[in-house]
Amino acid sequence: MKNSTNQLLTILTYLALLFISTILSMLRLTGHPFFAIVTVAAIVATFIMVYLTHTNGKNDFEQTFDWHRFVTWSLIGAIGAVVIQFGLGLIEQVLLHLPTSSQNTMSLLTSVKGYPYYLIYILFCAPIMEEIVFRRVFFANLIKPTNIYWAILISSLLFAFMHQDTRFVIYLVMGAWFCFVYYRSKNIYVSATSHIIMNAVVLGLSLA
Repeated sequence: MKNSTNQLLTILTYLALLFISTILSMLRLTGHPFFAIVTVAAIVATFIMVYLTHTNGKNDFEQTFDWHRFVTWSLIGAIGAVVIQFGLGLIEQVLLHLPTSSQNTMSLLTSVKGYPYYLIYILFCAPIMEEIVFRRVFFANLIKPTNIYWAILISSLLFAFMHQDTRFVIYLVMGAWFCFVYYRSKNIYVSATSHIIMNAVVLGLSLA
């Protein structure tokens, strides 16, 4: 399968999942039916996207898997993401008097409290799919036709817009950070692991 076709299918899989959520909302489906369908669809979409990533092969800067590099950069990525999340949140609160809570996070917390199995989507499926789409497809493919800085900016803007949250700057910087982690670690699953750990920390502290 050609890389372009493979990556197009990856994007279409991601969009299909978003479309399913939209259709269910339009049908006014709520409660367990809504969250169960979305969770199962997310699991299926994640497996499809991981398979497509595997069959696509390595891109220009990815390297053979190395455990030491994987663990080191996963931890660096996770710590940096948590610092960005809370550091920028504190700056926004002090300078701009914005609330510390994110609309996106609060909405997810409400969903998880009512439907605990939705954690599968939030903690695992969403981070993996977002890293594959915004970092491996968009960021990696934009480096050659533009440069690494424009690639980071464009992919991070798309990542921030996708979240539709008031904490736009935080998501923008977070997207740039995960681009950096992916580029330096040479492995998309490193940034995905960092993303998973960050989500777990943020949700854990919010639920505590």
